[in-house]
Amino acid sequence: MFERYLSALQYPRVGQLNIDDPKDFRSFILWLEDQKIRLYPIEGREPLRKINAQDEWDTAYEKYKKDIRLPGHLKTKQEILAWLLLYAIRLEYTDNAEKYRTISGAKKQEEESKKTSVPEIQSTNPFDTYDFTHADFEEGSWKLAERLGITHHPDHLVSLQAAAKVITTSYNKEALKEPVVTGQPFPIDEGHGMGFEKDNDLERGARILRLLQIQHVRKLQTTINETIVAAQNLTADPRTDTKLGKVGNKP
Repeated sequence: MFERYLSALQYPRVGQLNIDDPKDFRSFILWLEDQKIRLYPIEGREPLRKINAQDEWDTAYEKYKKDIRLPGHLKTKQEILAWLLLYAIRLEYTDNAEKYRTISGAKKQEEESKKTSVPEIQSTNPFDTYDFTHADFEEGSWKLAERLGITHHPDHLVSLQAAAKVITTSYNKEALKEPVVTGQPFPIDEGHGMGFEKDNDLERGARILRLLQIQHVRKLQTTINETIVAAQNLTADPRTDTKLGKVGNKP
């Protein structure tokens, strides 16, 4: 899930990193600090080199997160690693800003040379001028998702898409008219399991998918019932038009 970031940092094992392997994870943190971030001087990185000594390395890692000022709301490995990778990419750009400016300038000149005499259409959409890769835009996307209670995702555009879906479904005019549901939360961990008891995360995910499927089926049944009622109202209307027929034997 981090291939794009790893490629940008020229990591030699793109596609092979396994963050669930403790030794692999420690080695990668050391590589990131040694090659890209360089928060500590060389001698200060010695505790992070002890990847085979779990307790010592864990202590050094906790100190490293504090020293680098890792945001406190990041808890999982995926969240922490995504932040560190983006931080390293920003440092990489800062260190090589002139090189990237040259590349950007050459690309712009190439695009200018390809322009023809065809009149250029000026867009009135303000979003066309946004830089969706800017650090401020990324940070804003994650903060919006956090305010909406959306789980952190390393790709800010995915977080933004999730935020847009929540806003359009839960904060539109029709949804705001509905009364707020109160009461006890659904006991998701109770009842018949899904067969993944050995993996708690997988079991919980399967239970959530089951509840979403039940909700989808209920909505479908409601739509079917509404369609049946509408059809019955159309075909079984008791009203008649006397102008179209005769009553009795009278002409």
